[in-house]
Amino acid sequence: MDLTTLVPVAILLAFVVIQVVQRRRTRRLSLPPGPPADPLIGHLRLMPNTNDAAEVFHGWAQTHGDVMSLDILGKRLIILSSQEAATDLLERRGSNYADRPSFPMYERIGWKDALVFLPYGPYFKRQRKMIQSPFEKDKVAVYAHIQEQEACVMLYNFLNEPGKMDRHVHRYTTAMIMEIAYGHRILSEDDEYLRMAEEIIDILSATARPSLLDVSPIFDKLPSWFPGAWFIKYIEETKPIVRQHVQNPISDVQRQLAAGTAKSSFVSHQLEDLSREGQLSAESRYDLGMVAHMIFGGGSETSYHTIVIFLACMLMNPEVQRKGQEEIDKITEGGRLPDFTDRDALPYVDCIVKETMRWHPVFPSGLPHRAVDDDEYRGMRIPKGAFIIANARSITWDPRHFHDPQSFKPERFLPKPEGAGEIFPQGAVFGWGRRICPGRYLALDMVWIAVARILAVFDIQETRDGAGNIIKPNIEFGTALTSYPKPFPCDLRPRSKKAADLIKQGYDMHMADVDI
Repeated sequence: MDLTTLVPVAILLAFVVIQVVQRRRTRRLSLPPGPPADPLIGHLRLMPNTNDAAEVFHGWAQTHGDVMSLDILGKRLIILSSQEAATDLLERRGSNYADRPSFPMYERIGWKDALVFLPYGPYFKRQRKMIQSPFEKDKVAVYAHIQEQEACVMLYNFLNEPGKMDRHVHRYTTAMIMEIAYGHRILSEDDEYLRMAEEIIDILSATARPSLLDVSPIFDKLPSWFPGAWFIKYIEETKPIVRQHVQNPISDVQRQLAAGTAKSSFVSHQLEDLSREGQLSAESRYDLGMVAHMIFGGGSETSYHTIVIFLACMLMNPEVQRKGQEEIDKITEGGRLPDFTDRDALPYVDCIVKETMRWHPVFPSGLPHRAVDDDEYRGMRIPKGAFIIANARSITWDPRHFHDPQSFKPERFLPKPEGAGEIFPQGAVFGWGRRICPGRYLALDMVWIAVARILAVFDIQETRDGAGNIIKPNIEFGTALTSYPKPFPCDLRPRSKKAADLIKQGYDMHMADVDI
């Protein structure tokens, strides 16, 4: 064997030896600490329900540290409770933690190929590339007119039906995403796309319910009458509904393109590109349908819940509401609605948006990652296949990064000396590393214009009973895939007659081109 052959072989052998030694060393390391476990079932008996998980994990982290290990029937969970640990593993070692564990219920009802649930690999990268480009930071401004249009509709709906606050916010985020994704403008309460969106929200919530499939896929074969096998019939009934919601909007846009009536949208542009490149097939059409469906699922529900959280925060923090209104009034002088051109001049309003997302992230426990291979971190073992959970609740309540973290203080994000100069926890809000939300810039815009315009024209107040007594709101949260405030009483009252007139003028302007 000559030297030119020997050197590469020696390098390869050295690499293999190093890998073997490293793996053996890693396997000898101890797992991260955690609460005492029971034999066989591990921490199953201690596991909190979905609503309380983030807070319970946060409490455990005070005792066991910011890298904690749990065992659930042989499945290993690693809970990360600090910005530093999440950044070290999920970003700096992103290639080992970009994978997802299995989501049995979501996969079986038809979301197996949805980007948020996909394992890391070529198919994930292909979908990610398709969705990422149109929503990059320098491109989302093209959607500003849709956001301002639907914000005006939401304000008008608040004015006319103040008792349906939650529904109006949902309509706002749904209408915006449907027009961006499919070019479909929602104009009535009985719109089929709005009904579809409501059905998807219900399915997302119901599918988050724990099932025997989370323990083992062998329970897939149980008869529907078997105790605890509720999911068998549910999957059978729900799968065709999800399929329709993925495929039908794509078919609608294809028909509109053929008739020359399609409006500009994510789907219309993608279909035109695929046709021009000769790549339009049943497979590519399915991929596009799934990506567009996830644009709705990822953009509508999370922004909807964030805006409702904002309303709850203003109800509980009237002094913050007043400061935001004062900042807006200085710019608009009460004579117009704020728009995106005012954003740089409204830093406190921007901080209200950020503080809403920090104070209660819509994914308080994050979405789990999966370790592709064994790893060592701080002298501890992270085993291959472990579920990695970056607990957003702990990260956004970390007193090392946020003073008085459980209080709602938008000024924390203002630069010194005006504020505390604290840094917005992007990872805890939008995800980490190669799994960071590709639509985060659009989401920030959607929430910002809603917040700015609501503050400009409405006072968010406590309601009163028939005797005129104030009803103190009790803000409670429920959690399915995302966390959201349960219905609470709230009075949205126009700040003045001029504010009511601005609402009507904005609505009339954006409805002027609609043929009803």
